[in-house]
Amino acid sequence: MRPNARCLTTLLDRTSLYRPSPITVAQLIEFGKKRNESLSYGFLHQELPIRISHMVKELHFLPESLLEQPSVKHVKDMYIKTFEDLAEFDPGGTYDEQNLSKFKRRLEEIKRRHQTVVEIMAEGILALKNESGSDRFDPSINYFLDRFYTSRIAIRVLISNHLVLFGTEEECPGHYGIIDPSLDVQDIVDDAASSAKYLCNHHYGDCPDVKINIFKQDGSKDDEISVVYIASHLHHMVFELIKNALRASVENPFTGEKHPVQICIVQGKKDISIKVSDRGRGIPMSEQDQLFDYHYSTAPEPEKDSRIPPLAGFGYGLPLSRLYARYLNGNIRLVSVEGYGTDAVIYLQNLSENASEVLPLFNKTSQAKYQIGTMVQDWNVAGKSRPIWS
Repeated sequence: MRPNARCLTTLLDRTSLYRPSPITVAQLIEFGKKRNESLSYGFLHQELPIRISHMVKELHFLPESLLEQPSVKHVKDMYIKTFEDLAEFDPGGTYDEQNLSKFKRRLEEIKRRHQTVVEIMAEGILALKNESGSDRFDPSINYFLDRFYTSRIAIRVLISNHLVLFGTEEECPGHYGIIDPSLDVQDIVDDAASSAKYLCNHHYGDCPDVKINIFKQDGSKDDEISVVYIASHLHHMVFELIKNALRASVENPFTGEKHPVQICIVQGKKDISIKVSDRGRGIPMSEQDQLFDYHYSTAPEPEKDSRIPPLAGFGYGLPLSRLYARYLNGNIRLVSVEGYGTDAVIYLQNLSENASEVLPLFNKTSQAKYQIGTMVQDWNVAGKSRPIWS
């Protein structure tokens, strides 16, 4: 039975008081081995509403200028609709085959509904950018988007894993749901490099070489490095960094020479690191803080009607890639030397029990981050006395 609008609001408020329950990759592996649909249903039909309620509550704290954008209103309505769809499943309800099948169909509908959330939300941000005529926003918007897209990634992982294990989505051989227990890192890097080189050749008619080296902590080379991970997430991150490195190498080659992009895959005791290095003259220190801002790009905005994916220009590649890394307790960091080149490093947890979800919490601390008083400029530099986001 679906709650009415007033009851739905009350239920959403009450649900948002619960904390999400982060899980680890190791737990997902164990879950995939058990393949107990009732167990998965029992976790998801309680956990998903909690995560969604936190997203909806946080949406209310966005600046009015953004909340008024039609696309942002549409995203908010979609998540409220999804919360309502999940609220139909009583936590104390039955675990019979009919209910389990109904839940799977509902998850398929939810996944389709939210397929284009990133693009729809980006429309609202871009519209606000065009209206304000500024390249930078209120800092609370970047803060929100990091949290919002992280929650989206986390929810999508849980739904996709359930549908692969028990639904209509195909499971790759040797996988446990969407988790590859022995993901060959070099295979992912090779595939991402091939895709990035294809785009580079298409856009520039030329492409630098990509050289890959593998190292282990004991100093041995050319040994396979594997990790327990989600292949699509790793591919997304690696592709983005290689794409950026190739573009920099073609557009701004160091000393006019076309240097190869160097990739090092390194396995330590705790980390697996993938370093992508270019000699594309680097990025000025004054611009480096903006590289992880949404809709910031050093490339011109690409044509929307192009049949070939753009090499750069939307300003979502780096911030979203970093979220994929941070979601499972990793990170992406950049070190750039203007006039020389850039090193970008993906850090992954080597041990699956340490690869835990890192999830945003909606609470009084997060609410305070959205208050105007915490966002005003509290340092003063000559020539920058006016806040850059005003």
